Amino acid sequence: MKRVCVFVDGENFRHTLLDLFPDFDSREYLPKKTPWDKLFDWFVAKTICDDGFERVRTYWYVIAMLDCYPDRLPGREASTEKLRQFLRPWDEARERLKALDDDPDKHFLEVTELVAEVERRRAAMRKRFQYWRSRQERIASQGSRIEWRRAGAITFNAFDKKLGSEKAVDVKLATDLITLRGIYDVAIIVSGDQDYVPAVQVVKDSGKRVVNVVFRNRAGRLLPGGAKRLNELTDECVEIRHDDIKPFIFPPT
Repeated sequence: MKRVCVFVDGENFRHTLLDLFPDFDSREYLPKKTPWDKLFDWFVAKTICDDGFERVRTYWYVIAMLDCYPDRLPGREASTEKLRQFLRPWDEARERLKALDDDPDKHFLEVTELVAEVERRRAAMRKRFQYWRSRQERIASQGSRIEWRRAGAITFNAFDKKLGSEKAVDVKLATDLITLRGIYDVAIIVSGDQDYVPAVQVVKDSGKRVVNVVFRNRAGRLLPGGAKRLNELTDECVEIRHDDIKPFIFPPT
């Protein structure tokens, strides 16, 4: 009986699903009806190719914190000039204020509204982040042996409404891959990130088998890109095709 652990790079996997299924509404974060435990057992079955396995646990890695930029807003008592300095990094705000320099009253109202807009964006992003957490907790409660591993942070820029890159999530996955190697015989990595290459080498040197899962879209194109070195180093790559995974992600009703 082979003991298997599945290590999922959460954001990488989520973007892969969006690439595989462009019609899926990304605001839902993850598909709501997917039987995730069955999906991960299917990944394992395709790797082991017989019934002699136990999926010990799926470790699913996501960010722990949301950092908003700017991190602080000016107080209500702040002067117009201080508010304007606060808004200086925002290109759109500079353009809107430039046209009002000759009208102090309109200038003050516009500055106030722009600061309020920044706060609305921050609040909306925090609400979105809490929704992600609630979806994660629901998946864990409905699934079997699925554990969310949270680490690091992601930055949200309220001026341009863009999310930055995750920090420290990949480090947590790589660390767990090594420190937990005593509980598994086979590690399945669901990611296209080459940052895991050093950790994979350590695990292989411990006598463990490491498998990477890769995906092909409907047109047959391999997803995600940038994983060539990881694919070469792992003991095996298991290819998952669009039409094969679709019934798991979107079960027929």
